[in-house]
Amino acid sequence: CMMWTTVVLLFVLSLSQGGDALSYEAFNVTRTQETITASLVARAGGGAAISPLLLTITQTTESTLRIKITDLNNERYEVPYPEPEGPAQREWRAYRYAVNLIESPFAIIVTRISDNTTVFDSQQHGLLYEDQHLSLGTQLPSDVLYGLGEDAAPLKRDMNNKRHTLWNEGCGYVLGQGLNMYGSHPFYLNLEKSGKANGVLLMNSNAMDIFLSKDPYPSVTWHTVGGILDFSIFLGESPLEVSQLYTERIGRPFLPPIWSLGFQISRWGYNNTGYMRSVLDSMVDQDVPVDVQWNDIDYMHEKEDFTVDKTNFAGLSDHVDYLHSMGKRYVMILDPAIFYEPDSSYEVLASGMAADVFIRNVSGGLLVGNVWPGDTVFPDFLHEKTADWWTYWLSHLYKTLDFDGVWIDMNEPESFYDGSSVGCPWESPLEKPPYYPGVRNSLQFHTICLTSRQHHLLHYDTHNLYGWSEAQVTHRALKALRPGNRTFILTRSNFVGSGRWAAHWTGDVHSTWADLAASVPALINMNLFGIPMVGADICGFDGDSNTELCIRWSQLGAFYPFSRNHNTLFARPQEPTAWGTEVTAILRDVILQRYRLILYMYERFVRNHVTGEPVVQGLFMQYPDDPFTFDKDRQFLIGDSIMVCPTLEQGAETTWIYFPDDFWHDLWTLEKISTGKQVVVHYPSPLNKINVFARGGTIIPVVMEEEGRVPTAESVLDSTNITLIGFLDIKSEASGVLYVDDGVSDDPGRPYHRAVFNAVHYGRIDILPEKGSSPQYYRHITSIKMGSVWGTLYTVSVDGVKVDFTYSDEQGILHLWGFDIPTGPDNHRVEWCC
Repeated sequence: CMMWTTVVLLFVLSLSQGGDALSYEAFNVTRTQETITASLVARAGGGAAISPLLLTITQTTESTLRIKITDLNNERYEVPYPEPEGPAQREWRAYRYAVNLIESPFAIIVTRISDNTTVFDSQQHGLLYEDQHLSLGTQLPSDVLYGLGEDAAPLKRDMNNKRHTLWNEGCGYVLGQGLNMYGSHPFYLNLEKSGKANGVLLMNSNAMDIFLSKDPYPSVTWHTVGGILDFSIFLGESPLEVSQLYTERIGRPFLPPIWSLGFQISRWGYNNTGYMRSVLDSMVDQDVPVDVQWNDIDYMHEKEDFTVDKTNFAGLSDHVDYLHSMGKRYVMILDPAIFYEPDSSYEVLASGMAADVFIRNVSGGLLVGNVWPGDTVFPDFLHEKTADWWTYWLSHLYKTLDFDGVWIDMNEPESFYDGSSVGCPWESPLEKPPYYPGVRNSLQFHTICLTSRQHHLLHYDTHNLYGWSEAQVTHRALKALRPGNRTFILTRSNFVGSGRWAAHWTGDVHSTWADLAASVPALINMNLFGIPMVGADICGFDGDSNTELCIRWSQLGAFYPFSRNHNTLFARPQEPTAWGTEVTAILRDVILQRYRLILYMYERFVRNHVTGEPVVQGLFMQYPDDPFTFDKDRQFLIGDSIMVCPTLEQGAETTWIYFPDDFWHDLWTLEKISTGKQVVVHYPSPLNKINVFARGGTIIPVVMEEEGRVPTAESVLDSTNITLIGFLDIKSEASGVLYVDDGVSDDPGRPYHRAVFNAVHYGRIDILPEKGSSPQYYRHITSIKMGSVWGTLYTVSVDGVKVDFTYSDEQGILHLWGFDIPTGPDNHRVEWCC
């Protein structure tokens, strides 16, 4: 059972970074095997403190604890979070933590039982609980901290009295730790000295500040302007496990359709269908792989949602059919704001007003903002009627455009008015709360009034949920339009759990080297937040790119989970074929590298969807005992096996690369680079190459391009001929997985095929199909390459039959071919011997 301990300590509490400490005492403490409840009563001098409070501590799993503090007598706003299905029934294990409740003054201490590490300790911070200012802090076991976004900053958080502000803002991408941007994720991961890790989520959607300090000890202090305090604490044996526990709590990320793993082209400035066609044809004619073409707002009539410009884009439907005829896909943008003009003939507006789906101002009238079409109103995606209305108009557009996914933008929500067309009731404490978070601008800057009514809710509470709720409603609509198919939604605004329904791009990045470099920690952080399908606009969005920058960004972007080249209106064209044949050849080569690895990446997305294991990982995830990995954010891992080391500086011909303690090989030549020691290497990085390495101990299924055929993601998944590329570790062992299904079905019980590859130290690879695999997805292994194979080899065989091979004893590289090994239904064995 849970270990409960009550301790009484008398001391004066102080609240760091704003507000006076309030002391509460715990009364009426009740304990069961899995919960503890208590009344918290403010001590004398509580002022505006809400009292009494209800404390509920719940042991949710052996590794997860929930601490919830609410008003005992009055209902307060809580995030309307759709709880994911609970974890599958697990074998009971001893709890990893003990909880000490300090009754007077009230505090909570959570300790890891195995090594007595304190992972949560609120003693020195106190509890502040007023109507518009709630605060609690905790001491940390170390100052190695990750998470708390979205921002554009180094991966490892600077703990020197830093403030992180969470308030979704759509106006511009800006570099700097803690500066509020498009998303809000009040979750951190803290790496402990043992290599174990803990994480904390505050499920609260109000504006908030989170203060980080390491003097006199590492600490995090939360300040929010409303809602409740609802903490979940996760104790993992590793940072990887904390990430998995987190997505178990908030819901696993969606499984993307296979086509979305391909390379994609887009721009704001496709001013007609002919231009779109010419760009696509240039890609096809020059054999550059592309799976998806996108439209920004150009395609709309007067920038109005659910319309098509019948003059410049009269042939858009035919163009979409043309894309589909080549096995390619089409995605278009929708902004949430609906053009508003009284007595307008715009049916989308009229139907929305009739259904009462739009957000209203404090007086009960429509809240009017201003976006691309002019004055606009905003759908309330938290209102039950809005889903049906949104689905109806998406289906209306679908009859004209056979789209495959939806891009939802400007959904913080962004408006070009600050508040509304008539301002906001500035005297209201909702517009100017007594605790004012450290937002970049004002709370109303480029968005709507906080006093706005979302039916029974206030925008003051739900602002950070706007894009999150739009993603849910759009997901529901696509399910209705395309039953049986996986959905694909790309959102700018995001919140806790957005990854259950949508991918994310990092917004309006600038075509600069600094923004290129900042995209690496952004990938790692978003994966930590449970949004693995993420990428930046390749070559940059805002401003003109240049040849060198676009080459380097394309090389990195080829390994983004979401790989799309997109830029702004009036900027120079920057698709791979826009730079001349020599550059196109360089970009073609790196995009082809992506397609070779799509089977590996797809299996990682399947694994992420099932277990929560991040697709992109920081080095610290796999090497939590190595302090040199803690701040590495200019290189990253795809899964646990492939390390991508981009060149991020202008004019650089070499790149500093850190190799953790493992065997590391060049992914494509198989040359061993590092031999099981921590090494920093000034590695050659000519302009035509990105350095990508494979970790010893892995086997990767790849599909090599065929002469005369340009791959798509679906053609790679359907390919019957597979090459295994393997790299033995220090024990001369390696393993890998092949996963194949139809790539589009959303049925959890869909047919699939899974095979495991195991190499063991005495010169053998076993190919083991999983029971229950569907024969229609069996594949054929026709070539195997292995690195770090040492010795003198005389014979290589497949199931006892000798096969052709070459072997370099100097480089330890074995290549065998001339066979056809089906990956099911039977086991097979490859052997080599001296």
